[in-house]
Amino acid sequence: MNEEGYKAVRAFGGIFVATMVLYVTLYGGCEAIRSRGGPWVVFQEKTADGTPVVRLEHHKLLAAGPVTLTFPGEQAPTRFTNSPYMRVFRTPNTNTLPYGNVVFVDIANPTGLPGTVVMDVFGHLLEIQPHQFFLDGHAVAWVPGTNIVVPTTGKLPPEQRPQRKPR
Repeated sequence: MNEEGYKAVRAFGGIFVATMVLYVTLYGGCEAIRSRGGPWVVFQEKTADGTPVVRLEHHKLLAAGPVTLTFPGEQAPTRFTNSPYMRVFRTPNTNTLPYGNVVFVDIANPTGLPGTVVMDVFGHLLEIQPHQFFLDGHAVAWVPGTNIVVPTTGKLPPEQRPQRKPR
């Protein structure tokens, strides 16, 4: 290879390395901006008498205390132990939870975390948004430290509940 060839290879290599450094820097910056709000953390546990409890936490939005939902009249699954089950919504993961299904997760959008999480828990639709919380389609005050008792009545009919698409 002649001197002209070496110059071309060096120029290409320099452009490639500079492009990779720029890409990694921009991607890391975008991810830092997207995740600066922090994820939703959902705990599912049960009281001593077996009443299911769902606790919603966020380190910024609910810093004064979590929002706790209690489901009297419902029974926690027998395989569920006394230790709380924790799910952190950093990535779009719509797997089944001990008390129901994750119907929708919108946290991979360019607007960033915490995003929107929709869960079907014992037939009740819980929609967690940064600025508002919905229970069965009705807005509920999004106040840190709130304890909400969810009655067995008032569930959305099955035809009105969003369904997960099979994979």
